[in-house]
Amino acid sequence: MKGHPPAGYLAPADEILESVLSNIADAVIVAGRDGKFLIFNPAARRMFGEAATDITSADWPRRHGLYLPDKVTLFPSDQTPLARAIRGEETNRLEMFVRRTEASKGLWTRINGRPLLAANGEVMGGVIVCRDITEAKEEEFFRAGQRRVLELIAEDASLSEVLTNLVLLMEGQAEGLRCSILLLSRDGIHVDHGAAPNLPEVYVKAVNDALMIGPCAGSCGTAMYTRRPVVVTDVLTDPLWADYRDLVRVTGLRACWSTPILSSPGEVLGSFAMYLEESRGPRAEETRLTEVATHLARIAIERKRAQGDLLALNAQLEERVEERTRELREKNQQMEEELKMAHELQVALLPRRFPAIPINAPPQESALGFISLYFPTGDVSGDFFSVFPVGEKAVGVLICDVMGHGVRSALITGMIRGLVEEHAKFAADPGALLTHINHALTVILQQAGTTMFATCLYVVADVERAELRFANAGHPSALRVRRSGASAEKLEGESARGPAMGLLSSAIYRTTTRSMATGDLIMLFTDGLFEVEDPTGAFFDEERLRATASRHAALVPEEFFERVLGDIRKHSQSETFADDVCVVGVQIRRTD
Repeated sequence: MKGHPPAGYLAPADEILESVLSNIADAVIVAGRDGKFLIFNPAARRMFGEAATDITSADWPRRHGLYLPDKVTLFPSDQTPLARAIRGEETNRLEMFVRRTEASKGLWTRINGRPLLAANGEVMGGVIVCRDITEAKEEEFFRAGQRRVLELIAEDASLSEVLTNLVLLMEGQAEGLRCSILLLSRDGIHVDHGAAPNLPEVYVKAVNDALMIGPCAGSCGTAMYTRRPVVVTDVLTDPLWADYRDLVRVTGLRACWSTPILSSPGEVLGSFAMYLEESRGPRAEETRLTEVATHLARIAIERKRAQGDLLALNAQLEERVEERTRELREKNQQMEEELKMAHELQVALLPRRFPAIPINAPPQESALGFISLYFPTGDVSGDFFSVFPVGEKAVGVLICDVMGHGVRSALITGMIRGLVEEHAKFAADPGALLTHINHALTVILQQAGTTMFATCLYVVADVERAELRFANAGHPSALRVRRSGASAEKLEGESARGPAMGLLSSAIYRTTTRSMATGDLIMLFTDGLFEVEDPTGAFFDEERLRATASRHAALVPEEFFERVLGDIRKHSQSETFADDVCVVGVQIRRTD
């Protein structure tokens, strides 16, 4: 019967198989035990070549370019999936690269192989099914190339190396494609070389030397100027290339498509261009390559620009820091000189010669003798003392300890010195003198809006009356050292002590009187003398100072103070003090 087969007609199995093999997209190859091909479907001929059936499977790799995945080493003929299938082995998802004369670019295939078995299980040959995976492999390689470019950026490779790798990656995606990247300089007009590894050197140099962006500056200069892609299908006729036609003619290039590289905020960073030796516009895959290239180039250029900006900023900051450091060094030097002068002035203001009783008597014949010790911890100190005559038969001794250290404390000591002179008419009455000084000092500090205080002890040694008159503003009590009894005792009790000066303007200080006897030594001191810690943190304290003074009371004043200081330094295991120290000794040689 001629014509179309009736409905429901089923062709013989051989016809069905032949139809399947002819229309299936995968290559199907069957070989007998002797290695001769039995089936080589149309897809297999397209993949491996028409003439592949003229040989045996053993000659197949050499004659028709079957390679291992390195694309260099021929696939061993005895290890091909078909050879293994003929031996009775199975092969799964084995990848092979095929390069033959008719397809020099090559293709990738993934192969599964199985033995061809007779009904009794005997191996009669082998069958393999090959799928073309070229597109997937090229995409895999392309993504690996992109990762490599990103790795170079992360590794802080030079911009030239990054962009060159990027250009080579793009060129490898299409045959005959040559690419370049140009960079727009910071002035927004001139162009710098980025990467163009496969463009003629003379062309690259001429572009770098002459190109400025503009409305008619070739494909790249115009793209950067307009901030839009520029497609020129024929550089020999397009007006955008009028100024560069002679230059490009010798290169053999005909088409050039350029796309601006824009930063995240939209600033033009440069351009990416594709060149071809044929006259045409970009295809869809080339447009995709351009999108990838401009994206990666943007990341690389922005990173390098940010690094450059950061280096420039660091340089500016270093310059400013250096300038500021120089200014501070000069100011510090000036302050050090001023502090040195302040120290010298402060030391100079301490008494070096002491009043004699009677007046003008030689020091060794005076009824009162004096010894002073002064150990400041810094250039200037908040501790000071003053010794001055009170009439013809008495001497006043003032010792002060201003809160804190340094310049602020030293300024307060200067103020107190001035107030002592201002209220000198009250010098014979210690309570009255401290009351007036405190009132004036507190008012000054309140007006200045600052909180400071000072402890003071003022003692008047009256030879004519054989008495000691004193007032205390929060200061440690003086010690009366009796050489005759080899003892030391506090000159006053805690109840006689008033508040520190500078806190309460209305404070009233009362005068206390004690008798004095020939041979007595009155020891005035600031708290830095006994607030001394040993390595375990234990303080020397006032009671221990009194006990030490008692132990050495029988010694002459000079040796007495030497022994007391020695015991304190032994306790602290240090030759220096942590706080300012001021000590004044008044030796009662006789009374009238």
